[in-house]
Amino acid sequence: MKIWVHGYTLTPRPANMNPRKGALLKVEWASGQIGFSDLHPWPEFGEAPLDAHLEALSAMKFSRLAEVSLEFNYIDREFRLLKRNAFLGLIIPRSHRLVSDIHAIDDREMAAWEKEGYSHIKVKMGQNLESETNALLQHCYSSHASWRLDFNGALTVDQFTDWWSKLDPDVKKRIDYIEDPVKEGDLKMDGPWATDWYKNPRARIRVIKPAREGIDEVGSFNRIIFTHGLDHTLGQACAAWTAGKFYSAHPRKIEVCGMNSGGYYESDDFSNSWVNAGPRMKPTMGIGFGFDDILESLKWERLF
Repeated sequence: MKIWVHGYTLTPRPANMNPRKGALLKVEWASGQIGFSDLHPWPEFGEAPLDAHLEALSAMKFSRLAEVSLEFNYIDREFRLLKRNAFLGLIIPRSHRLVSDIHAIDDREMAAWEKEGYSHIKVKMGQNLESETNALLQHCYSSHASWRLDFNGALTVDQFTDWWSKLDPDVKKRIDYIEDPVKEGDLKMDGPWATDWYKNPRARIRVIKPAREGIDEVGSFNRIIFTHGLDHTLGQACAAWTAGKFYSAHPRKIEVCGMNSGGYYESDDFSNSWVNAGPRMKPTMGIGFGFDDILESLKWERLF
C-alpha cells in the first residue's frame, strides 16, 4: 500500500466561522489500483487534529476516522477498477436547506427555497436563544416549511426543558426534530429528539455521518437521517452514496437528508463540478465517486 495526501482548506461563507482543514487521500492498493477519499476531523467535537490522524496513518495505526476514510477509498478503487460511476442505479435522497444563522433568513429567501422544492429547513440554535426563538416563530407563522433545529448540546437539561415547555404548541407541530438538544443528562420527557454528536437516551431519531460511523449502529432508532460533517465535497459525495445505498435497501425508511451544504463554503473546482441545485442532487460525474480530472490535477505528497 502507498498513500499520498493533498491538504486543503475550506473557507466558510459565514464571516464568524473559521477556515476548516482536511486532507484528501490517494491510495495505491495493489497493481497500480488507485482510490481517493477524504479525511476531515472536527477537533471542536473531541476528534484529534488532522496532523495526529496523518501521523498515525503513516505509522499504520489507523484512527476510526482514517479507517472509515480508507474504507471509502477502497470502494472508490473498486468502482474505478470497473470504470463505473458509484452512483449508477442509485437515487440520492432529497436534502433539507442548511442555514447557519436563522437571523439571516428573510421572507424572500424562504419563498424562493419553497419554490425550489425545499420542504425542510435546518438551523443552528442555542447561542442567543431568545432572539433565535423570535426569528423561528416569525418564519413558522409565515412559511410552510418543517424545521430541524440543531442545538449542538449548547443547553443544559433545565434550560432546554424550560424553553420547550414555553414554546407555542403550533410551532412545536412544525418542528420535524431537535438535534442534540443537550450535551449530557436525561431530558426525562419524550419528544422529537435526534442524536448526532451527543448521546441522548430519549432520542428515537439518529443522524448519521458516514465518515464517522457505520449504519450497523442504528438498530434501535425509528428514523435514520444521513448527513455529512461539512467536509470536503468528495466526503459529501461518499455520504450521499451511503444514503442512497441504505435507502435502496430500506425504501420504507427514506427521509429528507442533509446532503446539500447550501453553499456553506466558498466554491472551488470540486463544488462547481457537482450539480446541487435545489433539494435533489444529481450524481457526480466520472468513475468511482467522481471528480476524476480534478483529482488527477492536484499536487500530492507521499505519506508512505
